[in-house]
Amino acid sequence: MNFKIIPLQNPQTQICLHRDCSESGEEIVRITTYVTNSTGTELMLERTAKFSDAQTAQCFVEDYSEASASKFVSRCVEEDKIWIS
Repeated sequence: MNFKIIPLQNPQTQICLHRDCSESGEEIVRITTYVTNSTGTELMLERTAKFSDAQTAQCFVEDYSEASASKFVSRCVEEDKIWIS
């Protein structure tokens, strides 16, 4: 699996995962979401995970769950100090 979208209820948003290659040829998975902060501004949160090969990256995307997505949003919001109403 190279691509996956996971909808979340709280905050109401979607997480997008997609397998890609970095400029240096590394296997990566981009984990991206958009959240709306307390002032109504939509912000993009993205992290990149590196993998040793394509098959491992594909397994990561396939196994990524709603629970993982929820933790990802919580961690990013905390790290980036975003206040969500």
